[in-house]
Amino acid sequence: MFLRSLELRDQFELRGDFSEFPPELSDLLADRYLTSVHELYDFYKDKGWHSPEGAVPITTVGRYPGASKAGSEVALQACMDTRPTPSLDDSGQIVSEGKLYRLELFFGHFDGRLKLFDGSSSEVLECTLG
Repeated sequence: MFLRSLELRDQFELRGDFSEFPPELSDLLADRYLTSVHELYDFYKDKGWHSPEGAVPITTVGRYPGASKAGSEVALQACMDTRPTPSLDDSGQIVSEGKLYRLELFFGHFDGRLKLFDGSSSEVLECTLG
């Protein structure tokens, strides 16, 4: 579910496809997280940012035993390396370098479905799951 949401985000974050906000994200994400992703979509659309053709971030996901937030039912942790995917403006100039992040992701049931509803990310120098 989390990886599918990343695939959908890649449509606009990496490829610059702003034809519409991916409606499937509403099936995978719940508010607060859904709202923040929509705000990111609007930001990238306004700026016209995208990443180099074929570039993809490197993401590793694992369970996050014992972690909970706001009654979450499932928690995951992830390392996301976006250094291979700098953001480019319309003229192809780098406007934002990629970074290495550690993510904490929290899932619960909303509208009868398990959805990602909250998370945090922090920039790190190294990232391991454990």
